[in-house]
Order: sequence, then structure tokens, then C-alpha cells
Amino acid sequence: MLIAVEGMDGVGKTEVSKYICEKYNFTFIEKPLHYFYNDGAEKKYADLMKVANRMYEINDDVLKSWYIALGNIYVARMFQNENIVIDRHLVSNYYWNGSIDSDPVFKALIETCGTPDLTILLYATPKTRMERLRKRDKNDPDLDDPEKKDDGFKKMIYFLESFNLPYIVIDTENKTLEEVEQVVDEEILKLKSQQRALVKKKNLLDEYK
Repeated sequence: MLIAVEGMDGVGKTEVSKYICEKYNFTFIEKPLHYFYNDGAEKKYADLMKVANRMYEINDDVLKSWYIALGNIYVARMFQNENIVIDRHLVSNYYWNGSIDSDPVFKALIETCGTPDLTILLYATPKTRMERLRKRDKNDPDLDDPEKKDDGFKKMIYFLESFNLPYIVIDTENKTLEEVEQVVDEEILKLKSQQRALVKKKNLLDEYK
């Protein structure tokens, strides 16, 4: 099972991802491009990100989409038989790089590695997100990045709807972490129940073949 946790900086993605991993024994995947190096060397990852930055300097949506997609494809191939939760996945790639030009990239990507069983899209207003980031680290460079202050929500929803991905939205604006976790629990238990029903149906069909 693959669960993707999406949203802008400061909505609570990491907390929710770690909660799912701890409670449901999922593997936590963060920064997928990092997994190209078995030793997880920070310097090598920094080199990868230099290439990514170069892509953004070129400002070609197709190149940017494919580059970030390498991490998505790697995760899909290498962890396909595991229960994983990933902090940022297709939705984030599309938010930063999606356009009419790169739509074929995302269509091919979905055909290649499939879609998450569930995408959990977390939301909070830009003001609330910046306040959370400031409390977490008053020196966070994201506080001075105007792109991080974008709302982002409409484009993310557009992608989820256009590409028919199963998802839920949790507005974290006025919810405690415990309240968010309760919603997550309900959805995961529902998903597990649906998957058990599908397995049972498949087994019954196999018996009659």
C-alpha cells in the first residue's frame, strides 16, 4: 500500500507521515531522489539538487517534471511490495512543475508507476503555515521565499481531479494534531477494509476458475 501525504510547507506533512508509519508499521519515504545512493550521502544528494536547481534555471517544465519523477519511479519500483508513506509525491511534482507542456509527462508517469492508494492533502492558510514554520525555526529560509507563501491548494486539487487520483483533504487550520490523526485513522481503516474485501473477492473468483 502506498499513501502519499501532500501539501505546502507547514501544513504538517512530516508529523502525519511519521504517525502513519509508527501506528501502522509503514516505511517512511522522504526525498526519493536520495535513495539513488545506498549510503544516503548528503554531499551526493546535494549534487543531485544542484542538477535540479539547474533545471529550474533552464525553466523547462518537461525537464523539471521528468527529473523529479525519477524519485517517484524509483520508489514505485523498489518498494512495490511494501507498505509505504511518502512525504510529497505526484501532487507536489505537479504543483511545482505541472503545465500544459508537462501534462504528457504525468500521464506517462502514472502509467509507469501507478497512483497512490490514497493521497492525503493537508491544508492551512499561508499565514498559518508561515507562523508554524517560524515557531519551528525562526531562521528557516523558506520564510523569505515568496513561492512558499503561495496557497497552492487549487492547483493540487486540479491535478488530483484531472488525473483521477483517490484523495482526501484535511484542513489543519484549526485542528490539533490529534484531531488530524483521528481523520487519518478513519481513512486508513476504511482503505484497509476495502483492500481486504478485494482480496476476498479475488480468492472467491479464483476458486471458481
